[in-house]
Amino acid sequence: MSIKIVEFECDAGEEISKFPFFDLSDDLLCVINSNGDFQHINGSGEKILGFRPSELQQKSFFDGVHPEDRFSTREQLAQLSAELGTIAFENRYQCKNGDYKRLSWKAQWRGSEHFIWAIARELSPIPEGNPESLPPTEDDYAFFDLSQDLFCTLSFDGYFRSLNPAWEETLGFNPEELRATAFIEFVHPQDHESTLTEFVKLLQGCKTYSFENRYRCKNGNYRWLLWSACLGRERQCIYAIGHDITDRKYAELESDRAYEETRKFLNQVEVKLQSRSLAFNSAIYKLQNEIAERRETEKSLEKEREFLKALLNTVDAGIIAGDATGNLILFNRSIHDLYGLPDDSIPPEEWLNYYDLYQGDGITPISPEQIPLMRALNGEQVKKEEIVIAPKVGKPRIAVASGEPIFDEEGNQIGAVIAFHDITESKQKARALQESAQEKTELIQSLQNQAQELQNTLQELQRTQTQLIQSEKMSSLGQLVAGVAHEINNPVNFIYGNLAHANDYLADLLKLLTLYQVHYPQPVQEIYEFKEDIDLDFLQSDLPKLLSSMKVGAERIRQIVLSLRNFSRLNEAERKSVDIHEGIENTLLILHNRLRERSGNSGISVIKDYAQLPRIECYPAQLNQAIINIITNAIDALESRNREEYSSEQTPTLSIRTECLSNPWIAIYIRDNGPGMPTSVKEQIFNPFFTTKPVGKGTGLGLSIAYQIIAHKHSGELICHSQLGQGTEFVILIPLKQP
Repeated sequence: MSIKIVEFECDAGEEISKFPFFDLSDDLLCVINSNGDFQHINGSGEKILGFRPSELQQKSFFDGVHPEDRFSTREQLAQLSAELGTIAFENRYQCKNGDYKRLSWKAQWRGSEHFIWAIARELSPIPEGNPESLPPTEDDYAFFDLSQDLFCTLSFDGYFRSLNPAWEETLGFNPEELRATAFIEFVHPQDHESTLTEFVKLLQGCKTYSFENRYRCKNGNYRWLLWSACLGRERQCIYAIGHDITDRKYAELESDRAYEETRKFLNQVEVKLQSRSLAFNSAIYKLQNEIAERRETEKSLEKEREFLKALLNTVDAGIIAGDATGNLILFNRSIHDLYGLPDDSIPPEEWLNYYDLYQGDGITPISPEQIPLMRALNGEQVKKEEIVIAPKVGKPRIAVASGEPIFDEEGNQIGAVIAFHDITESKQKARALQESAQEKTELIQSLQNQAQELQNTLQELQRTQTQLIQSEKMSSLGQLVAGVAHEINNPVNFIYGNLAHANDYLADLLKLLTLYQVHYPQPVQEIYEFKEDIDLDFLQSDLPKLLSSMKVGAERIRQIVLSLRNFSRLNEAERKSVDIHEGIENTLLILHNRLRERSGNSGISVIKDYAQLPRIECYPAQLNQAIINIITNAIDALESRNREEYSSEQTPTLSIRTECLSNPWIAIYIRDNGPGMPTSVKEQIFNPFFTTKPVGKGTGLGLSIAYQIIAHKHSGELICHSQLGQGTEFVILIPLKQP
């Protein structure tokens, strides 16, 4: 329920004695003197703070304010005493147990008595989904049932939530009947649109003051109600107070009717006086009576105007009214306080002497014909138009203007009225929130960028670590291969070198044996028998073949040793120009054992289509590593496909083709007719540790390292083309010259 400051006309002690709600209220009510000491405090002060009233009356108001809040609190109260108005603020206040509670204050300065009247309410969070922890409802307050005004809370769906007894006394409906029907059903049909407009404003957070409409009674009649309402965000409802002004409205209508009759009568009398003699004393007497009645009516209207002015001064929105000629004839207090307009009426030609008007951007001036009041005087309805009002004295203010023309009962336009809802503070808060949100967004983006950079760095470190590990393995393997090749090479060279001598010696021996056979055809019996036992004729024909086979084997071993040494290339860690075909041939030679026919495996056919390529600039050892990784992966794919899956005309085949491009780049195409890959697998094959092989059969690093060597180390490209069931092709693109 909204907190209101009640005005009294006597001193503080008498006012409190006449104010029974002082001790009934659950809020902390107090009176503070000009020295800042508590003059009076109700019993709720003990409930909220733990101090008895007598204890607080011995303290200064500022003693309990949190040290961090004292400066702002003093500023607020200093502003209050200077402006003689009503303010609202929050601070932290110390309880008797030493803890602090956050309080929401409303205070009013009583200048004639030098007192501050204040109301404080404890601010406490409401746990979600726990209705027992909600703050007390209006039914918990004594004045809710005692008030003659219509108190209620309204749900956002348009149904009453709680009502005080004044509703049934005023309208005749009991609370159950009122709760069963949406509130708009009780509103006069002609007031539906304006009522729903106010309801929407409330839902948007705007407060409502002095809104009038008609409510249907149970007997079918209508009562005029004057409303004040606000949004209760904590309880998800609307708090509203309605005051029955039916008698006043009827009195206004009767006063207007009497005034109109008097005006018409006086006009008639004025005409008759021109044509009749002043001797008619009875007519003069009657005229005097009518004039007296008119004066009484004018006094009554003046009182109504004073009441209306006082009522308008209670409204937070600024109100300006102009007559049909454009003179500004009515301003409420908010207009004076916010925009510095004078009390007297202002003719149209002097409007801009007091302020400048701009559109919502605060830059584009508003032309005279586009001024909201001028538009309303021209018969246009102005709805929620944001403008900037820059008084000649004071700071610019931002306001939302709404207004419409005013017509008399005969439909003649007699003026216009404009309401200005000042939104300067809310705009500043919104701008501050927006800037804060922007800063947080930028901070989050910066953190996300840093996180992404860290993630990229981590991935790069992982790739580097993996490549270093693999490079270290390959380096160790290269050293081992080079050592083994060296150890094999020496005895092989010895064997290969002696085979020539052995061949010469054997030729001489065979020639000598032939001479013996020619000159001694009939050897002794023992030699003849031994000759038959050893099958001399076969030895003579087979021994040269045996030596030739040994020479071929030794040559084969020498080639393998040379390929191993070329593959390891321990002395070629730096960039140099090489024959790429030589590297491919060395790789195929090393993998010959996996390509040849074995038991249960018919072997893999290798088709080579080499173009005329110039020597390319590269890192030979690393490029050999990439090529062997790709060819090994192709062999694994071919071996994974069962022999039965190939047709009678189809053989497991590995195709290697080279091409010189015009870039100038060279391309190496390595294709197999294996099982191929689905798209989901193809998209991940270059990721570290990704493998489709069984556990223990692969590390998932081969193709990842090959990609790093080709793409990063050699500024090239490694592309994979594959279709499930159609085989796979890897394309290596490398520039002839490294950048």
